[in-house]
Amino acid sequence: MVKVNEFLSTSVTLHLFWIVSIAVLYIVIHAYRSNRVLKVVDIYLNYIPVLTHEFGHIIFNKISGGKANDLVIVVSPSERSETSQQGFAVTQSKNRLGEAITTFGGYVMPPIMLYLGFLAIEYQYPSLFILAYLIIFIYFLMLTSRKLLPMLMVIILLGTLYFLFQGENQVMMNDIVNIAHNFILGVLLGEVLQSSWTIIKLTFTKDKVEWDGSALRELTLLPTIMYSLLWIVINLYTIYHFFINALH
Repeated sequence: MVKVNEFLSTSVTLHLFWIVSIAVLYIVIHAYRSNRVLKVVDIYLNYIPVLTHEFGHIIFNKISGGKANDLVIVVSPSERSETSQQGFAVTQSKNRLGEAITTFGGYVMPPIMLYLGFLAIEYQYPSLFILAYLIIFIYFLMLTSRKLLPMLMVIILLGTLYFLFQGENQVMMNDIVNIAHNFILGVLLGEVLQSSWTIIKLTFTKDKVEWDGSALRELTLLPTIMYSLLWIVINLYTIYHFFINALH
């Protein structure tokens, strides 16, 4: 119990320079993902953001009374190229409203988690943020039809926590929690920035592309730009709030 309390009370320093550097690296690698090496790096660098996006569909589906059947993160470069999908959630909704709420939740979840990650540092409970992602990973493992990689990641996460709890090195525990927390914030910031640009491109493209915005248009008969503006406003507000508070 003492070790658990030490873990939960671990303090984290918000390293804004490293968070921004990770976010910029995230965006650059994604932009040049056609490169054979960067294509693989991009998949693993955006694993947590893609999981967060798809988990957003699951959460909003549950809120609307639906049922989740599968959650997949595509880790094969060839499959990503062929399907243009980074991941997908298979859900069942009770009605069109529930389906619309489920669809809307994907782009909302990364800024929500970015905001919660900052609040966890501000209120001195950063370990709760790490535990939240551990719970998400365990739920993902239970739900997904592709279990090998998620199982390995959960084993690594649980093994790391066990090692931290068994060891007597409080400094190492602090370092690992600090690195993990700032890294997650960095890739989430990169995703929020990257997704804003992606939303703009998809909204005004002349090509027929199936994405969350077009799905919402068909479900609600409201223009895609309305949802795009709402997503971008949420993203910009989160980024603004993040930087204003981080610089104080």
